[in-house]
Amino acid sequence: MSESKLIIPAIGKVRAKVETTSGTKETLLDGNAVFFEELEWQYASDNLQRMPLAPERHGVRSVEGPARITWSGATEMAMADQFDSTDAPPHPDVWLKACGFARDDFSTVAHEVSLYVLQSTNHESISFEAMEFTADGTSVDYVQARGARCGWELSIVDGERVRLNLVNGLATEALTASETYQASTDSSANAPASKAVTYYVDKPFVANRGATTVEFVDLSNDDVYGGGSLGSPAGNFQIVSANFNGNMEPEEQRGLGAQRNRLAGAGPVTGTIIIEEGLLSDASAWDPYALRRNGTPLEWRFKIDQTDATGSDTFFAVNCYLQIVGVNHADAGKRRVWELEVEVKYPEDASDPGAASPAVGESPSQLFDYAATNGLYVDVTPTSVGVFALTFYRDAS
Repeated sequence: MSESKLIIPAIGKVRAKVETTSGTKETLLDGNAVFFEELEWQYASDNLQRMPLAPERHGVRSVEGPARITWSGATEMAMADQFDSTDAPPHPDVWLKACGFARDDFSTVAHEVSLYVLQSTNHESISFEAMEFTADGTSVDYVQARGARCGWELSIVDGERVRLNLVNGLATEALTASETYQASTDSSANAPASKAVTYYVDKPFVANRGATTVEFVDLSNDDVYGGGSLGSPAGNFQIVSANFNGNMEPEEQRGLGAQRNRLAGAGPVTGTIIIEEGLLSDASAWDPYALRRNGTPLEWRFKIDQTDATGSDTFFAVNCYLQIVGVNHADAGKRRVWELEVEVKYPEDASDPGAASPAVGESPSQLFDYAATNGLYVDVTPTSVGVFALTFYRDAS
């Protein structure tokens, strides 16, 4: 065998698609190629030892037990230029659905919108194929996975792309086990060894690269961290970064004749938000210990506004409601910061500011909603219940 058939790491592609029936492998073509980074996977199985009473040390053959595919990776938040919700979803759609988000699309006079809300149940699953090319570039080894689901982490860091890290992924081997990992030398269109793939050229959302708005609001008195007012933060004190963890914990569920991979949220969505420490008596320099002690409800609103290649304003936004459960007093270079450990809670009725019935953490069935200076940034009516919302939208004008 020529060394030209050695597999080269990081030279390949990934094709993926949301499954019509969970656990049933979709037919994947090159048109289903997706943007995915740092893919790691393992095709693992349980080893079932057989140890009869023997006159020497155990040496009879073991047998292979249940098998699974574990996987992880990352993608970025991006959407098509001149985005139209009826035409194509945002670019990370397949990955967001793999980790528990449901999508609602809206086309209004003002905006084209795709809203993703993290659901507790009724999750979708995906099929994917990951190819790795040989040194001569004409052949691949590739893994096929079905019924794939995963956990997630959202990373928002100044000057970096907004990234969705997919963690603790589980998938089921092919219906014919020997086809789970195999070779292909067929270079015809849509065959695994084909190099035909088209990646989007649309700009991903970069924190603080476009016009970035961050609102961290004390809902007990509508005090905005860093000064300003609802819907118009002053930003006198900076929010350094924010990271959220879905804590979805995929679980392998087996029976005598079938297997599935289920998302099972373990406790609340959690996060770490780092903010500058200022004089407590200064404008909106919060006392995080008091907020923690009082269990004060907080609102997190984050939005990036970027101009696409057509000149249209496109937006990525994050909405959720929080409670501080831990505070770490630290330093970051030449400034003091608070590292706030937060838990995500049920939304409030944003259309009723001040009174808010239900309030944060009261109603599991409360939908995210829109108000002029709080809640969602776009005037739409979601149908999916959940605790964490991501919005991709474009000005329709």
